[in-house]
Amino acid sequence: MADKPTEQSLVKGIVSALTGLFFLSLVAVCVKLAGQTGAKLGWIVFMQYVAAFSLSLLLSAKDKFRNMRSDKLPLEILRGASGVISFLCFAAAMSEIPMVDASLLQNTAPIFIPIIGLVWLKDVVEKRIWLGIVIGFIGIVLIIKPDSSVFKPGDLIGLASGVLLAISYVAMRIITRSDGFKTILFYFSLTAMVLSLPLGIIYWSNPPIEGWLYSLAGGVLLVAYLNMQQYSYRHTEASKLSPFNYFVVIYIGLMDWWLFGHVPDLLTIIGIAIVSVGGIIAILHHEKDKKELKHGVLH
Repeated sequence: MADKPTEQSLVKGIVSALTGLFFLSLVAVCVKLAGQTGAKLGWIVFMQYVAAFSLSLLLSAKDKFRNMRSDKLPLEILRGASGVISFLCFAAAMSEIPMVDASLLQNTAPIFIPIIGLVWLKDVVEKRIWLGIVIGFIGIVLIIKPDSSVFKPGDLIGLASGVLLAISYVAMRIITRSDGFKTILFYFSLTAMVLSLPLGIIYWSNPPIEGWLYSLAGGVLLVAYLNMQQYSYRHTEASKLSPFNYFVVIYIGLMDWWLFGHVPDLLTIIGIAIVSVGGIIAILHHEKDKKELKHGVLH
């Protein structure tokens, strides 16, 4: 639970959230750099979750594994499955389109959360939320820039990652009513590791040492992101932090330009701004009555 709303706690929450999102952007960079060493995507993702699960075991050991009990085990598995498939789609999209485009499409999740909440939980979607959803979809079209016949596969894969991430967030909203951070981290990383195991075997790689380091570092950075996020939520309400989630797109855009030479065109920049505005409107209005929704807690 967040501390009493003071200026100091708000600053702590924002700084820790922005730091965590920077770690999250580095996860994407590690995946791309590992791929450039010759490692296959399935193996990279598997090794990333092996590292994350190993760290979650260390954290659980400090509590003598008392956190392994969950009252929402099926939802923990659903949350983990949708999260890992979302990340696989995001990583696959990065191989087809610029990293910043893939990141922005994954971060369309706030636009889809109210829609999934309506279908799954029968939540009423207010008119102001629909406004954010419509604005967000206009931005998506500007980013994807479909031609006269069809959307590009990489864009559709990136958009699928956003839908799956939204499912993960809605499941998280229910889970956080009973399960703590370490419990959620344990089952998320365990589910992700088990689901990515077949990919790790099928696409087993033996890259240079750099490939191993980048892949394992991705898992360490993922846990660091999750830890910073849960720390930020102890100090600041989720609704106040949600707009900052789009900073991950800015971070990745800068790294994509600096490391990989991809410069977004004007239409993409406008699309990013519009999607961000739409997502912020949708999630802020949705969270007013859903304070338990921990948007962005676990990727």
